[in-house]
Amino acid sequence: MALKFKIAKRKLYLGKRKGQTVYYAIQEEHPHTTWDEVEGRITSSTGISRADLRAAVIALHDIVRVELKAGRSIDLADLGSFKATASGKMMDNFAAVSADTIQHASIRFYPKQKLWSITKELSYEVEKEEHHPSSKKKAKKPSKPKGEGGGNPPSGGGESGHVGA
Repeated sequence: MALKFKIAKRKLYLGKRKGQTVYYAIQEEHPHTTWDEVEGRITSSTGISRADLRAAVIALHDIVRVELKAGRSIDLADLGSFKATASGKMMDNFAAVSADTIQHASIRFYPKQKLWSITKELSYEVEKEEHHPSSKKKAKKPSKPKGEGGGNPPSGGGESGHVGA
């Protein structure tokens, strides 16, 4: 199956083409395979029960978590490896660099060559229609009278609990 694209436009505000409207291919959302579908395919192609598969995945999650917290990368056979990374803030002198100046921690996945080489086999399809971004605006909340609440909401990763990676 081909990766599907539509055509988007944007007005440029900098550079040689300042003021010009340009057009480019923008990828549409991927079809999604759910965990239930993956589970079903694994259990039907192997002798593993759903319960055993779930137990193995939970154990794998726990091992990956422990290894990443210990600062180690973890190899997952033909899939690839996970690694915790961080970068340091630019400081004015050698002595100013410390653990407190390290920021932007994230978890990266590095696919193995067998998986990475799939990118060379992908095909692309451009649908000759304009891209319209999906509206992901939150429903409007009723406004509060002045003096009640307000301000910025507390930070901390949003409603889903997802904080990166």
